[in-house]
Amino acid sequence: MARRAFLQLNRLRIMSGGLAIFDEHFHEGVNIIRGQNGSGKSTLADFIFFILGGEFDDWKEAAGQCDEVLAEVETPRGKLTLKRRINSKQEPILVYFGPISFASESSTDGWEKFPIHRRGGRENFSQVMFRSILIPEAKSDGAANITMHQLLRLCYSDQRTPSTRLFRFEPFDTQNIREAVGNLICGVGDYKLYEVNLELRGHEKRLGDIQTKLQSLQSALLVDRSLNCPELINEKINSLRTEYSDLRQQMENVDILVKIGKVNEYLANRQREQKSLDKQDIELKTLDSTEKNLDFELREIREFLAFLGDLKEKLSFAEATFDAVGSIEFTRCPACGEEIDANTPKNHCVVCKSPLDAEKEKSRYNQIRLDLEIQTRESSQLIDQKQSELKENRRLLRRLRREHERCLAEFEMKYSGGNSPREEFLAKRVNRLGHIDAEIDFLLKSVEIADEISRLNSEKTRLAEIIDDLKARITALEKDAQERRLAALTLISDFGTMILSQDIERQPEFREADNVDIDFKNDSISVGGLVNFAESSNVILKNTAILSLFLAAGKDPMFNHPRFLLIDNIEDKGMEEIRSHNFQRIVVEHATEIKMPYQVIFTTSMMNPKLELDDYTIGPAYTSDNRSLDFRKEKIRVKFQNNQELSDAA
Repeated sequence: MARRAFLQLNRLRIMSGGLAIFDEHFHEGVNIIRGQNGSGKSTLADFIFFILGGEFDDWKEAAGQCDEVLAEVETPRGKLTLKRRINSKQEPILVYFGPISFASESSTDGWEKFPIHRRGGRENFSQVMFRSILIPEAKSDGAANITMHQLLRLCYSDQRTPSTRLFRFEPFDTQNIREAVGNLICGVGDYKLYEVNLELRGHEKRLGDIQTKLQSLQSALLVDRSLNCPELINEKINSLRTEYSDLRQQMENVDILVKIGKVNEYLANRQREQKSLDKQDIELKTLDSTEKNLDFELREIREFLAFLGDLKEKLSFAEATFDAVGSIEFTRCPACGEEIDANTPKNHCVVCKSPLDAEKEKSRYNQIRLDLEIQTRESSQLIDQKQSELKENRRLLRRLRREHERCLAEFEMKYSGGNSPREEFLAKRVNRLGHIDAEIDFLLKSVEIADEISRLNSEKTRLAEIIDDLKARITALEKDAQERRLAALTLISDFGTMILSQDIERQPEFREADNVDIDFKNDSISVGGLVNFAESSNVILKNTAILSLFLAAGKDPMFNHPRFLLIDNIEDKGMEEIRSHNFQRIVVEHATEIKMPYQVIFTTSMMNPKLELDDYTIGPAYTSDNRSLDFRKEKIRVKFQNNQELSDAA
């Protein structure tokens, strides 16, 4: 039969100054810690939470005087002894892989220290415990935060947490973490789904990288699409190598292949090409001269435009002066100062007596202005025309220069070695051989690129098939996860309604409940859609939810619950004794029906007398005079062998 996840506390020892101020054995099944209020029951619960990996440092005064806590725990993979200094909530835990009796006799080498949280690649305490308890290491959006501490938040019902909350309270909490922990405990395979999604994202990223690289490589071969195919490139390389070999053979047989009768043809070709070069040279000079003339004309036109602009400005000043001077009535001559006859005829100059025509003067100024504007417009149009001509001339000049340089280089290659067809013959083949070498070099690089393109295309096809398969698996896993989540929550609800129906008649909604819904993500519990009741009823509901989750795990082996339950708030919020006794009975009756290993530990100050049995109770009934942590000087000193070494190791 397959082993199921479980965690059991066998022994708890609390040390202070070398003394064991608490040392009790626990057992499988139900364990009840009883005692008066204020006798230290909650402190013991906090120590159990702390030694199992809980992040806790809000110690009461008595607990703060302690040095360390040790525990022997039972798991499907054997016993472990844990030891932890009572410092901060991040205090690492020492682990001995064996019972406490062996641990007390072991040297410091027998212990291993594990941090509470993951640090780089180091193994942490939660990983050790998860493997020992047989709980899979969850992979989810909150995977890095799923620790023993987070797991115990659904296994420990304490007094500090508001009774309306499902999880044990902590200040920095997220919906992702709560949902991930709930899914893990319920056996919902979201961690498998996460792993597949993670794998899918990795392959999709790889596919994206390949597509980007393919685009880059293909852009380098855009000149000839056939270069994408290695076979065609190799054919072309072989063809060029054959041509190369033929050219070398021709050069070796140059004296046989070149006939003397070709000399005249060679000279005629050289003369014809020389004339062509001379013609190009004349055209270059003509275009260069045209460019200079156009530059000169443009400078003159621009200067003329500036002159016209200056005339227009002066014309405006002249017109304004005429208007101003024409309206002045002189009484004395502005030249000699003699008094002027005041009887000047209308529309005549008061100085020279000449007739004046204001409209004619105004028309004359207008005519001059229009003439200047026409000249300005025509000059601007001429500039545009000349600039266009200059641009075209420069384009022709650049093209002709490139062509002339090419023809000149070819001419020098053909005819600079001598006036012989033999040299021309050799020069042509040497030139071609150089081109072939360059082309083969390019093609060899291209075939490497083409091979890479071919390899990447194959990889792209393979990844596309893997991605399609992963997407299909994700769809199936999502369906399975949904079905599993529904089955787990339904079983939890069934236990919840059964437990609430057994509560004493204090909350009518409990007796009539058809469902109890727990929402891990939103950290809430509801009964028939209602979420808040009387304070003592809220406590019953909170403990019912935690107990139902535990009982469902005791019935359904697919739960990843440690099948460990710690309750420290049965009498919280003014709980009646009769109601507390009833809930204790419910816990014991349902827990004892579980057919697989489990452990329940609960504290009570209202012990149900029917449960006052050695099979259930742990230690004495604590009082204000006999507290759980005994600091009395006359207490028998209990030491581990090599205790000093163990303390140093901590």
